[in-house]
Amino acid sequence: MSEHIEKPSLKQTLLELRAPLEVISLIPSLPILYRRAAEGDGHPVLVFPGFMATDRGTYILRRFLNKQGFSAYAWDIGINPGLQEIIYRRLETRLKELFDTHGQKVSLVGWSLGGLYARTLAHKHSKYVRQVITLGSPFNLSHDTQSEDIAVSGPIMKMYERLNPRLKEDRLVNGEPVWNQVPPVPCTAIYSQNDGITSWQHCIDHAPGKHSENIRIPGSHTGLTHNPWVLYLLADRLAQVEGQWQPFRNSWLHRAFRIQQPDIAAQPSAA
Repeated sequence: MSEHIEKPSLKQTLLELRAPLEVISLIPSLPILYRRAAEGDGHPVLVFPGFMATDRGTYILRRFLNKQGFSAYAWDIGINPGLQEIIYRRLETRLKELFDTHGQKVSLVGWSLGGLYARTLAHKHSKYVRQVITLGSPFNLSHDTQSEDIAVSGPIMKMYERLNPRLKEDRLVNGEPVWNQVPPVPCTAIYSQNDGITSWQHCIDHAPGKHSENIRIPGSHTGLTHNPWVLYLLADRLAQVEGQWQPFRNSWLHRAFRIQQPDIAAQPSAA
């Protein structure tokens, strides 16, 4: 991207501390979600955690999807240390195994950095992938983006670089950056303009096509996996009949709760 994108402000980053409160707020919402959210058809859904997170961070999300009738799976690799070729190869194997086990294409849900793995798999193995949904994933980056120009919280960026000292040697990181291109399968990018970890401009497709969309929701970055509106949207998107994908239908009620499909060109910079 040619335009300068500001890193999340200190205020936005500090607001990430509200994530525990968002977990608590989910509790009274669950009975309504179980009744109102779309029901699944049993197809497999593989869920990727974010940077420095494990499958524990996606447990609530996967439990909800399973109760709604989907077959949600953890990535079973442990902590997500960042983009690494060795991890990507293991995910290729896991994707193919789930496809063979179910005899169905697999939907991929990636939280934060996990979404880059999901989009890469969708590009390279689209015959196994039904659709991709990213949650606050900074996929709109290319390899030639300098670290100082990446609009990600400074402490997070420094931690990433320390944990990946051989970053410039990794084949995945230095290969073709397919994650910043719209996948050849239906794709939904869910993001928040109040994200305190990565700028929302990194988390959207700037030229969404016939089978891709951006949906803005209120909430924090770290709370995306237990945000009631995210769970509702996941069920709605995943429940669509294979081959009959349609963009999210935004009603007056959704808009009242700040769930929107914005005109990207018309959006102001995040505050």
